[in-house]
Amino acid sequence: MKKLKQFIKENYDEFSNLEESEVYELDAHYIDNDIVDYLKDNDRFDHNGICVYYVKESDEVWVENMDAEEEE
Repeated sequence: MKKLKQFIKENYDEFSNLEESEVYELDAHYIDNDIVDYLKDNDRFDHNGICVYYVKESDEVWVENMDAEEEE
């Protein structure tokens, strides 16, 4: 989805700095409705090592850096 790719691109510096198991939580009301609707219908969206998904229980969009290195 083009809007999701753009969302990741615009926030890539922040998202790519997330550590392993660290989650960036965003209120779904502040995100483009097309993005939220897409995530509600699909389990997740991955692009450039960033995973974005919708969490129904909290009505939030969560972002994780799947390329994060495990801390030793």
